Amino acid sequence: MGKTVAIKNVDEELYRMFKAAAALRGITLGEALNEAIRLWLEMSSLLNKYLKIEEEAARNREAYERLEKRLLRKYRGKYVAIADGNLIGVYNTREEAVEAVKKLSVNHAIVTKIEEKEAKPVEFGMSLFEGTL
Repeated sequence: MGKTVAIKNVDEELYRMFKAAAALRGITLGEALNEAIRLWLEMSSLLNKYLKIEEEAARNREAYERLEKRLLRKYRGKYVAIADGNLIGVYNTREEAVEAVKKLSVNHAIVTKIEEKEAKPVEFGMSLFEGTL
């Protein structure tokens, strides 16, 4: 048997909908709440993992931008691996760079050929007038 818990400041409308949804599924409020708590904890964990990956990606992009001019001068045409905000190495082939990253315990890395990158415009959406002209 579970523990009896009183919860303050619960939105009445949400509680009513939650209770109705549990009844429609044929489960108790306690079972529904346990399921909701489990799901919430899983989502929180996934969100934290995602945020860590995003932070790591930002560090890697900043590292590449900081090193780009020097890399272009010294290693044009070669491949670079950047992980955990650091230059891992410069390699002759993409495969060598990928293998170096695979040996690390990281969630995000950059492997790219060192060459001048052409800026490409990206368009989002459509003008209100675009389809009517």
